[in-house]
Amino acid sequence: MKNSFKTLWNTWQWGCGRTIMSAVAAHVNSISVGMCQGFSAVLIPQLLDSNSSILVNNVEASWIASLGVISNPLGAMMSGVCMQTLGRKTTVQLTSIPFLIGWTIIGLATDITFLCLGRFISGVAIGMSSACYVYVAEVSLAKHRGVLSSFGPIFVSIGVLIVYSLGSIMPWQVVSILCALTSFLSFLSVNLTPESPSWLASKGRVADAGKSLMWLRRKPSLADKELAEILNNLADGGDADSPSAPALRDFATPAVWKPFLILVCFFVLQEASGIYIILYYAVNFLQVAGSTVDSNVASIAVAVLRLIMSVTGCVCIQHVNRRTMAVASAVLMAASMAACGAYESAYGPMLVDDRPYGWVPLACILFNVSVSMLGMVPLPWMMIGELFPLKVRGIMGGLVPSLGYFFIFVTVKISPGLMTALTTDQIMWLFAAAAAAAACFVAAFLPETRGKTLLQIEKMFSSDGGGDATCNSAAEYPEKWSSKPGGDPATAVYTISSLVEVRHK
Repeated sequence: MKNSFKTLWNTWQWGCGRTIMSAVAAHVNSISVGMCQGFSAVLIPQLLDSNSSILVNNVEASWIASLGVISNPLGAMMSGVCMQTLGRKTTVQLTSIPFLIGWTIIGLATDITFLCLGRFISGVAIGMSSACYVYVAEVSLAKHRGVLSSFGPIFVSIGVLIVYSLGSIMPWQVVSILCALTSFLSFLSVNLTPESPSWLASKGRVADAGKSLMWLRRKPSLADKELAEILNNLADGGDADSPSAPALRDFATPAVWKPFLILVCFFVLQEASGIYIILYYAVNFLQVAGSTVDSNVASIAVAVLRLIMSVTGCVCIQHVNRRTMAVASAVLMAASMAACGAYESAYGPMLVDDRPYGWVPLACILFNVSVSMLGMVPLPWMMIGELFPLKVRGIMGGLVPSLGYFFIFVTVKISPGLMTALTTDQIMWLFAAAAAAAACFVAAFLPETRGKTLLQIEKMFSSDGGGDATCNSAAEYPEKWSSKPGGDPATAVYTISSLVEVRHK
């Protein structure tokens, strides 16, 4: 027991323990994201019940569901501006406030107007939560970035599971208040973390960036080297000496527009594959698909599998290439939807109770949800914090998610009409085709980022084709690398300050 405690303490003090804690604190917001995304699946069936205190029709129900998404782009754009001006950590903490306000309004709602208002405000918070991925990418070492970023999908899955489970046994008003408590916990937890060193350095606060890195890494030599890489990155962008807001020309470089187009196309194909329709309308979708299992039980099973596969994806992302995971995920999603489409084509006209192998639709949907968590769902969100240059990372970290959330809104809003206009087998075939197209796109265009530093990833998109993206600051300034592991933080800050002085000469 004593040795185990000592190992944990050493990991906290000198290993990656503090970085892990910072990532977990940031991703507590992701639990609230999952709760908001899954809430409509338990709220709408209760509102459509004849005994509901607030009665709604199908059109009103679709608006209640989609209003949790329509404001996501607004929140994402707000987060981009806040990340650029106020900092990554501050933006992550501010995200908790609209979550708390939105859930409280929903829990106290007495008519549909307040329900819609609460959903709209909490939707703003979902959009702002994209800042979590940028923050985690910037505080993580390259070898840990994939795993720590994948905590986000895990926590989202936890949120979905919690709200599905609570919604099956409690009225939606009580569920809303419990969700509000999670938002408050998130606000408190972020207080324990430091600001992003990259953002601090980009604002000319090099000493503060050094202190932040020392808190995270606990090794002066490692902190010195990492900050030197950040300064080299800023110097390559012409901002080492005079930090300033990004200009329009900064967004026209290949290092910005190439990853922008890749991520936007990735999001379009992700939404077209139907995964968010299944998430937001889990109970209704399972009924349409002809599952013979109780819809509430089946939706909880979906959430449990989603969580298990999120954890599996977290393990795989450390050992498997991003592109390989995305292609495999898309291919398996296409296969599952094609199988479900074939089943519906064969037995769709029959009554549900008379169909043979009635478990097939549920099995296909569960398999689809499971494999989507290996790549298609988490990767575009995770890569937002990886692909863009430091100078525009805050703005693009808001713009790209805003478009992704807009695509989600479109799919969520049109899905009731889609289920009415098309037969079930046609819907499944449509999802299968989109997933197959996603597999082809990913194989052709998605960059491989596993194990690469953020500077190396930026060089991949440069017009010169990359080149050596490795920082050679230790060789460039040998006299400034005198810190020893185990030294005090003041020494590290002094060394970093000296490095800046040399750069200015």
